[in-house]
Amino acid sequence: MKPLSLSSEERAPVLAQLQDYLTDELDLELGQFEAEFLLDLMIKALGARFYNQGLEDARVAILARMELATEVVYEMEQPLS
Repeated sequence: MKPLSLSSEERAPVLAQLQDYLTDELDLELGQFEAEFLLDLMIKALGARFYNQGLEDARVAILARMELATEVVYEMEQPLS
């Protein structure tokens, strides 16, 4: 499995949001370099947790669909004479 990361295009708006939030809410000005380090720390600390939750959500959705498919197959059975 490849490591969790964001592309440059995905990182840019997240970094801007992070910098804006820290400025607005905490009155803390972070430069680009510091914001990138903070974002990398957040990805490392939280990324796998969110990824795993997404997998669990997918697993639950797939199992629900499989149950429905199984019911449909049972409904297709022909009565035995």
